[in-house]
Amino acid sequence: MSERDAMQRQLSNVSFHSYQDYQPSRRYGPQYEPGGYATIVQQRTNMTQREDALKFEQGRIKALQEERLHIQKKTFTKWVNSFLQKARMEVDDLFVDLGDGRRLLKLLEIISGERLPRPNTGRMRVHKIENVNKSLSFLHTKVRLESIGAEDIVDGNPRLILGLVWTIILRFQIQEIEIDVDEENESSEKKSAKDALLLWCQRKTSGYHGVHIHNFTDSWRSGLGFNALIHAHRPDLFRWSEVPTTDHVETLNHAFDVAHKNLGIPKLLDAEDVDTTRPDEKSVMTYVASYYHTFARMKNEQKSGRRIANIIGQLMDCDGQKSEYSRLVSALLEWIRMKIEELNGRDLPNSLDGIQRLLLAFKQYRTVEKPPKYKERSEIEALYFHINTMQKSLVGEPWAPLEGQLPQDLERAWQQLEQAEHAREIALRTELLRQQRLEQLNYKFNTKSVLRKGYLKEMIQVLSDPRYGSNLAQVDATVKKHEAISADILARTERFEDLSAMAAELVRENYHGAEAVSRTEKQVLSRWKELLQLLEMHRESLGKLAHLMSLLREADAVGHTLVEMKAQFQSEEVGRHLVDVERLLQAHALQELQLGALDESIRRLARHG
Repeated sequence: MSERDAMQRQLSNVSFHSYQDYQPSRRYGPQYEPGGYATIVQQRTNMTQREDALKFEQGRIKALQEERLHIQKKTFTKWVNSFLQKARMEVDDLFVDLGDGRRLLKLLEIISGERLPRPNTGRMRVHKIENVNKSLSFLHTKVRLESIGAEDIVDGNPRLILGLVWTIILRFQIQEIEIDVDEENESSEKKSAKDALLLWCQRKTSGYHGVHIHNFTDSWRSGLGFNALIHAHRPDLFRWSEVPTTDHVETLNHAFDVAHKNLGIPKLLDAEDVDTTRPDEKSVMTYVASYYHTFARMKNEQKSGRRIANIIGQLMDCDGQKSEYSRLVSALLEWIRMKIEELNGRDLPNSLDGIQRLLLAFKQYRTVEKPPKYKERSEIEALYFHINTMQKSLVGEPWAPLEGQLPQDLERAWQQLEQAEHAREIALRTELLRQQRLEQLNYKFNTKSVLRKGYLKEMIQVLSDPRYGSNLAQVDATVKKHEAISADILARTERFEDLSAMAAELVRENYHGAEAVSRTEKQVLSRWKELLQLLEMHRESLGKLAHLMSLLREADAVGHTLVEMKAQFQSEEVGRHLVDVERLLQAHALQELQLGALDESIRRLARHG
């Protein structure tokens, strides 16, 4: 055991206040008691020995305190330089070099990441005090400072300077450390600062043989704690079994060297300063905090690396989705273009069956072909907004697809498709109604044409009969029958005109059976013309026969009249008295007149005969 260790052990067993508890005896006249004088002499001797021991221990305590101040100064100087080297500045003597305030301002600026006032470059005491006051003013916004003035720092007060640096270390290196008591529950109680740092050390070194961290003093003396922290985070740097354990200084130096060479952690401590009965707590905490921040930074860098890799992966995925979007939009727009061209076609079949097949195909398009495309369109729009969201979150800018591939372009194309679809439906249904009307008209035409053909055949047969009768009565009956037939035939003229109108409409509407309709119409009209001609011939023949029969009837009547008059003329009655004679004379005169008329009739019959 070294002399310093023995001194610290002895110091720990001595209480400064124990020397103040001594009080001399207040009993009256002890010297008068047996052996009283000897007792007083002994007591004075003991008091002198204790005073000497007290002075000795106080000297030892002061020496230890000075040694601790020396260790802290050395550690804090290295710690300050670990930050100042970023600004190409350095502190040789902590108690002197911080006095101008410029290095102190730069240290605070680097460690806080904030912009501080520019230091005064003057070398006078007032300029130094001004710079230090700027530093203290900044610190006052972060922590509570007491009993530290700018003059103390400028004048190089060791204890206050060490206290100031320790305050900075606590505020910016240790106070911001925060650890969850329950690692698996983020909402659990949290520990911060010194307790958090100690908890972190205990967790990271748990399970390592010979490592028991319960403070920031003698728990680190063996050096295994530092090696365990390194191995827990970077097991690739060394094997735990290779760590030297026979000598504390060797173990400590192993950790310090690995940390400095491989992790960039500056050697704030010397192994000899740690291999003591009670190492300086502040120095150890400062060095351990450097481990924490280094590993925390490594963890954040790993997270950042994973985040960057994740972002790159997301960007690649976003690019892939952009390509997929472009492909889907192009394919859908091409389908819409082709479908619009197909729907706008008006080369429709000229038949009811053809139109019905097109309507069935149109229904198939609407119910089978179009719905998946509508769903695809919705998915494309959702993909566009998803890509845009990703793009904004990754690069902060909206994504602009190729010209003509925006959702608005797709929307316009889809509207044109629906307009073409609507027009197609109207055209098909209009043509369907037209074809249905033409089919009904054709059916009516065929039905009427069959009826007209039958009627014409019957009438032609009737009018083709040459038998008019062999006597006057039969001829009269034939004439009356002809008059009835003629009236019936002429009354049907409008029906044949309607048949011609139906045929004309079917031809005009380009009915697919228009040629057959035209042939049928021509046949019917030909027979109708034939019937009318036959009717006219029959009428003329019957007229002549009726005239002849009229003459015969008149001749027969004249003959009967002549016979009757002859009989009257052959009568020998002359009257028995004057009145009868006068009556007979009047009758005879009438007969003469009648005879004259008969003569005229005979002459007329002779002319027409």
